[in-house]
Amino acid sequence: MGYKICKQTDERIVLQTTGGIVDFIFGAVMAAIGAVIMSLGWFNYQDTGEIIMSLVFLLLGSCFLIPALRRNRVIVDVTNKQFVKTKSWFGITTNKEIITNNGLSLLEMSGATSGEVNALFDNQKQVSHHYRLKFYSYPEWNLSMRGFSTMLDVALFIERHFDTDLAMVVQHKRHKFSAIGLLKNHQITPLPNDSTVKEVGFQEIRVASTRGGMVRQWAVPISLILWAIMTSGFLLYLSMLEGFTSIPFAIQQIIAFIFVSGLSYLIMNNCVSTRLKIDHGNLIVKTSLFGARKYPLSEVIGVVNVAKITYLVTRQGSEQLAYKIPTKYSYAIHSWLMPYLKR
Repeated sequence: MGYKICKQTDERIVLQTTGGIVDFIFGAVMAAIGAVIMSLGWFNYQDTGEIIMSLVFLLLGSCFLIPALRRNRVIVDVTNKQFVKTKSWFGITTNKEIITNNGLSLLEMSGATSGEVNALFDNQKQVSHHYRLKFYSYPEWNLSMRGFSTMLDVALFIERHFDTDLAMVVQHKRHKFSAIGLLKNHQITPLPNDSTVKEVGFQEIRVASTRGGMVRQWAVPISLILWAIMTSGFLLYLSMLEGFTSIPFAIQQIIAFIFVSGLSYLIMNNCVSTRLKIDHGNLIVKTSLFGARKYPLSEVIGVVNVAKITYLVTRQGSEQLAYKIPTKYSYAIHSWLMPYLKR
């Protein structure tokens, strides 16, 4: 269970560990089990008068019930220049920790993955991505975040209003969270110009969305599209041979065309290469067949590889550029952007 933003204003941001639908269902089941066990203890006492066994049932039920009613919060307060972390049970605060502005020397962002071994042998299993904010303070805090965008929003909010430095951990090495700091050893990494990252025009590069370059990126999509075409063609041929007349043959062809076209668009749009282009003081990011996002270069911080995902990081948010490409490519893309960024 990680923190997510439940409320944000210009003066305050509130993080809470309320989970998603899975956490809600789990909590509801735990609470129901606890309530049932506690009720058994109560009725047992009413029927037999045995206090000890009833207390055992009540304690066992509480073990199930109480975790479902726990809430942790972190409040970033700009007015008082402090961070407040609370733990509450049944809505009652039981523990409270405060860090003042002067007590925070560094805020560190990091990411990790889990489940890669299982996913390697079972394609149905997902790789989980985890993100964390570490407060170098007294007391020291480690907050698990719900996603990269949440972690970035909180970090940038703290950067704007508090006197502290930001850092990003890439491959177990800490980098200062700035255009120069995100370089590898503060040195420019040359653009590889291979099938994964390639300069395709004036102030424009192309980034393959997955590891292995353009060939691997398009191998699966093309195979799926060919499968859809062959399947549709076979069904049309079979229906024509069997004299299927419930639906006119022309309508069948139109349906097959729409099916193949729609599936092809979805597959190609999901696997299209990302393009980055510098144009009149803006960075244009194209990650789909149609449409692009535009970021002022003054708002762009750089490119990082966190939890094996390559992100473009800006003060307006983040953009996923590629998944599971080597870190050297993120350094190269960031180096390519460096001459245009505010340092």
